[in-house]
Amino acid sequence: MAAIGNKLADDEGCVTDRAIDYYVERAKGGVGLIIVKLTSVMANARGSKNHLALYDDRFIPRLTDLAAAVHRQGAKVALQLGHHGNNASHPRRQKGFPPGDQVIVGPSPVAYIETGVIPRPLTCGEIGELVEAFALAAARAREAGFDAVEMHGAHGKLIGQFLSPYYNRRTDLYGGSVRNRARFGAEILAAARRRTGSDLPLIMRMDGWDGYEGGFTLEDALETAPLFVEAGADALHISAGASEATHWQFLTYLQEDGALVPLAEAVKKAVAVVPVIAVGKLGNPRLAEEVLSQGRADFIALGRSLLADPQWAKKSRAGRPEEIRRCLCCNNCVGSGSYQGWSCTVNPAVLREREYRIRPAPAKKSVMVIGGGPAGMEAAAVCARRGHRVTLYEKGGELGGQWAIACLQEGKGHFAELTRRLKKEMAEAGVRVVLHAEATPALVETLHADVVVVATGAIPAVLPVRGVDLPHVVQANDVIRGTVPIGHRVVVIGGRHVGMEVASALAGQGKRVSLLSRRKMGRDVRKATRLALLQRLGEREVPLYPHHEVVEIRENGVVAVNEGSLSFFAADTVVL
Repeated sequence: MAAIGNKLADDEGCVTDRAIDYYVERAKGGVGLIIVKLTSVMANARGSKNHLALYDDRFIPRLTDLAAAVHRQGAKVALQLGHHGNNASHPRRQKGFPPGDQVIVGPSPVAYIETGVIPRPLTCGEIGELVEAFALAAARAREAGFDAVEMHGAHGKLIGQFLSPYYNRRTDLYGGSVRNRARFGAEILAAARRRTGSDLPLIMRMDGWDGYEGGFTLEDALETAPLFVEAGADALHISAGASEATHWQFLTYLQEDGALVPLAEAVKKAVAVVPVIAVGKLGNPRLAEEVLSQGRADFIALGRSLLADPQWAKKSRAGRPEEIRRCLCCNNCVGSGSYQGWSCTVNPAVLREREYRIRPAPAKKSVMVIGGGPAGMEAAAVCARRGHRVTLYEKGGELGGQWAIACLQEGKGHFAELTRRLKKEMAEAGVRVVLHAEATPALVETLHADVVVVATGAIPAVLPVRGVDLPHVVQANDVIRGTVPIGHRVVVIGGRHVGMEVASALAGQGKRVSLLSRRKMGRDVRKATRLALLQRLGEREVPLYPHHEVVEIRENGVVAVNEGSLSFFAADTVVL
């Protein structure tokens, strides 16, 4: 299990019971090695108030509890150590700390791309203190009973900032050549080895590619990897994507499965003496097995796949891959602050494992579920598994609701697996399904159900402007279903998920598309998905017009206002 999760610590940085439940559930599911999320090695370098810490002995007891709990389930456990460096300047990382409490440092005074904050460059003396802080934290992890330690040198954390020629402009021993830029990470490994002895495995997580222009490249990685092995790394964990390019860190539904495997494969050829761990959209058990059998990597790491289904390993081993709750790579989990942690589209129990454990209901009831989309299907299956008598009513002729429309979109064909699995779970739990049945008030009263669950979904919004009822104005859902004609010149109104997706798809069909948004483009879209969509829109030459509010739709186009000026966009078809 790759290091993934959120809000696993209390305000002081100690492990919570919720975090232990979260990791134990994955250990029960058959994971061989669990890597616990990034743990700060210095007091002034925590990613947030809810990030784990190990800069003092007082954190050892709760980490010991975590390691012991995982061990009781038969799994091994490693602790990931890191320092955020300049990306600690992000507002969400500063939230909750007193002003000035988080020190923003980096290899060089180069503004962090996301925030524009210029870090204070570290002196050589401070670098030595940081190296020792990593080593002492590794020794504490060993004392707490962890089976391995992983140094976080990927995703734009401090070690990765030293590796990056974009952020590292130093002219001393820690800058310039690849060897010098790798020196900080190598010294950390060597110091940790001295502190922990020879029998505690040390893993270095590093990018095979930073994902942005001027950053760490695969060529750099192939030169760096042997230096880390020479310094004491027992394994290399190859990821990609600094925080400035999270669509490579958290691969989206628009990117192919196993997209990062070529990076791990290339590094493996450069360092044949230690195992290499591959990660990134490897949730298909068949693909994961192929990567191993073909010798492209030595270990498979899963992150989001184990959020979606903690039992992934057991189900794969038992030859029941069809029962796996497959990760959709929708990235709704990433950055979510819901439910005191991360949330998951297909697994509502993430970081609520204890509260959401399915238990027999003390009183069996008659439950009526109205609506056959994913929400209604999930509710019906859970109620039935608890022992209730459940009937689901769907006014259409098939289950899936608007999820079925999403399955028709580019890159989302695999979303249909959710519908298939929920149908199977409902059938196994004994849910009675009635199609072509509209749940009228009269029907509800006739059935005398103890509980009625309303899961009827939503309807598309209509833009309140003149001309919205013209015949060439259509809804995105109808475009996706292919039930409306589309002209050559198209204006798409709405720059969030659906608008960006529909604009990209129509451009891919050869349409001349313009995308308008009354606010910023990609508002409320998870960062990784937004970056992937923006990249695809750029590749398909779709012009983007943020902060353009539509004031009128005409027969030949759209009128919008931006900063007090009117613009006209010619269109044969307007998509809401």
